[in-house]
Amino acid sequence: MAIEEKTGARQFKYQREDFGDLPVRLEHLTIYLNFKNDAVEARNCLRMTAVKAVDEIRLDARDLEIGKVEWCTGPEDAHGSPLAFEYERDKNSLVIRLPRRIGAGERFFVRTESRCFPSDNLLEGIYKDTTPPEAPQQYISQCQQWGFQRIMPIFDDCRAKCTMTTTIEADAAYTHLISNGNLSLKHNPEGKPVRKPNDASRQMITYENPVPMAPYLFFVGAGTWDTLADEVVYPSGRKVRLEYLVPPGSVEYARMPMEILKESVLWVGRTQNYEYPFDTYRTICMTKSNFGGMENLGNTTIVTDAALITEHTLDTLILYAHAVIVHEFEHNQCGSDTTMETPFDVWLNEAYTVDVERQFMADNFDPSFVRLNQVESIRAPLLGPLTIEDAGHYGRIVREGFNDPEELIDGVTYVKAAEVIRMLRLIVGKDAFQKGKALYFDRYRSGNANTDQFFACFEEVSGMDLGQFKSEWLFRIGYPKVSATTSYEGGRYRIKFTQDAGEGKRPFVLPICLALVDGEGRDIAGTEKVFTLKEKEAKVIFEGLSSPPAFASMNRDSSFYGTFTHANAEPSTLIMQTRLDPNAYNRVDAMRKLTDIERVRLLNDPNSKISEEWLDLFGELLADDRLPASLKAYFLRIDEQPIDRAYTTWYTELVVARERLMSAVNARYGKELVSAFRNLGAVAYKGKSPKDGIEERMLRNVLLELIAVDDSPASHSLILDYFNAATTASERVAALTSLNRSSDPSRRAVLEEVYKDWHIYLSGYANYLRVVSSGTREDVFEMIEGERNRETFDINQPTWCRALFLTMATNNKMVWTDKGINWAADTVIRLAPINATTASRLLNTFQHVRSLKPGLREKVSAALERIVESVSEEACASIHGQASAYLGK
Repeated sequence: MAIEEKTGARQFKYQREDFGDLPVRLEHLTIYLNFKNDAVEARNCLRMTAVKAVDEIRLDARDLEIGKVEWCTGPEDAHGSPLAFEYERDKNSLVIRLPRRIGAGERFFVRTESRCFPSDNLLEGIYKDTTPPEAPQQYISQCQQWGFQRIMPIFDDCRAKCTMTTTIEADAAYTHLISNGNLSLKHNPEGKPVRKPNDASRQMITYENPVPMAPYLFFVGAGTWDTLADEVVYPSGRKVRLEYLVPPGSVEYARMPMEILKESVLWVGRTQNYEYPFDTYRTICMTKSNFGGMENLGNTTIVTDAALITEHTLDTLILYAHAVIVHEFEHNQCGSDTTMETPFDVWLNEAYTVDVERQFMADNFDPSFVRLNQVESIRAPLLGPLTIEDAGHYGRIVREGFNDPEELIDGVTYVKAAEVIRMLRLIVGKDAFQKGKALYFDRYRSGNANTDQFFACFEEVSGMDLGQFKSEWLFRIGYPKVSATTSYEGGRYRIKFTQDAGEGKRPFVLPICLALVDGEGRDIAGTEKVFTLKEKEAKVIFEGLSSPPAFASMNRDSSFYGTFTHANAEPSTLIMQTRLDPNAYNRVDAMRKLTDIERVRLLNDPNSKISEEWLDLFGELLADDRLPASLKAYFLRIDEQPIDRAYTTWYTELVVARERLMSAVNARYGKELVSAFRNLGAVAYKGKSPKDGIEERMLRNVLLELIAVDDSPASHSLILDYFNAATTASERVAALTSLNRSSDPSRRAVLEEVYKDWHIYLSGYANYLRVVSSGTREDVFEMIEGERNRETFDINQPTWCRALFLTMATNNKMVWTDKGINWAADTVIRLAPINATTASRLLNTFQHVRSLKPGLREKVSAALERIVESVSEEACASIHGQASAYLGK
């Protein structure tokens, strides 16, 4: 793992200077892949033109068996001449000596023959996915970032964009053989695989990809799927066939995702001015993956848990399905067509695409609900970017270096960087942003682009100098902490903003959306604006006001990435803002700040009394039937995580404070909570839309937590009734989670019955495992170990691993006990050689070790030392390096 410390020390395996100019321009690959038993044979003819005079070329090749390397006149040349080569396995490099010096501008061909060996748990290159019953072994590929070199030798570089012709040979029993591009009607005139001459047990298919594509976007799959087919028609009249490839017998579960896909394709066409260029766009279910989805140019893979909507699909995954489907489709433009120059620019691919995804979500759901969800991901306690940055190890969007490209796939790239795109739009304005992004895609279509080139487009169309914005947001760890003080005198309202950007650091350039609000909850005309803060201090003054405003609504919709405090706002002002702010996000944020006042008081004095004013306001919100369900859910939900980030590592104390607050609400409003819960009823999903009832269920589950905190026989009965009457997965899981945290004597027996019913379903089993790991009784670690040892649990299945292990990482009541700390360390050590990605996410639990209170800090340090000793750099460099970084080594 890349080590970035505040002292400035840096240790990286890969740095930007390692990505020098390629010696050749790769033009075309002619690939033949033959799936045979446990190996895949690869023959690849590389057509290239020398950029400079070369005597040898160096191809990337990892864990391959190299057969032959030949000089040839083209892919049809059956009699190539052998070339001398050296396979430097320690460098993952195949050095090929050319027969003579090749001059600059000269085209030449090299053919390689090699074999790769797909793994069950190394989910990169070609690997073994879950195989349907009575079908041949399922194979699927994952090439981001450097997976292609695990399939065959290649210039595994984002700039090595080329066209491809790919032929696949495999067992005739497979229903599908898939790769990038259009099916070749020359080789497959009926539009389907043909039998291999003289061998009816084998089949062959050829794809032609005429669009230059980076190697990391290559895809190959040999599997057994059922197909749901549909099409979209662009306003131009051009049709695109859409295919959803699903596990056998699962077509019905793909119908709603297919509708989301159709809507996404046409929405991207309308709003992003992009038409998909190929004949067919596929979504392919993959059961094993460390990621939610992967854009493989025309063949998007999405984890089955999210790709299908079944009776076991949680509401969070229904929302994710909307997001990931449009996200991966947009990658055809941003990523495939216009591609990052190097991995250091991966944020360009992902942040812009996330921004498009967010626009789609805001068009399909309540925008306030969507934005509140987004800010949840910013503040997420385990993998959110604020949490990562608070630890002080990581946070640069454009990294100084890395040891493994998977390090780049994190909350900094996907969440913080997406906030940078959002802030850029607010600063330059919507019109200039549209022109800038249009110029960017026009200028770099079918090519590569880097960070500087991206920003140059927006400077060109806006006339702004974005140097300070770019340097502070992209090239350092940290975020701004902004405070505001307000005053009114003689018709003048003054706001003074102060920015803490870090000692000795330049200020961030950031947008602050604001308006003054009157006593009726209306924006005062002429006061709504986007103020760009560029200095450590700045003032905004509103003149000519006839009366003082009720309050200033500032940082609307969390307009910048960082923290914001209205320093001289009294609780009475926050109460007024909770009731009246026209900006829904800021209403919720005001309530959260009031809750934080109560939380911090309890943290510093556990015996303090909870204020009557806060409880009164809580009851007012609970009784307000005019509030949209999701907004009410956010008002009423009491989180463990504080707004004041000085307390984020008071884990055990935060658990106690939350329980105190929830218990106080329960004691005051127990009957009202139950009444509100029952009045919502079982908000059943009726099948008209996958969105139906999500917000109501969210509210009902918040109410359930507030009811269940009393752990009484009455609440136990309500929980069981809720579970038995539930019609959706989210309702069932919420009920079971509350039951498993209770003292109800039936909980273990009920869970065992649920296991019997759910474990045969991928998503159902994952839900059950999440329930187990979210338990807060003393037997939770015994239960987790019991699940890990069940015959049905497969530790090579990432979906189940994440469900069972990562759920505990955020279970602060249990993971910070002595048992919990030792369990986390043991699990990281056990997982590291099997799935370093999941192990790394679990290890994030300990990222704030240096900020923990004495006593707890020493215990976690000892656990980290044990991980460093048990997982050597040779065995798993990423885990060893990550744990070492946390220790400050």
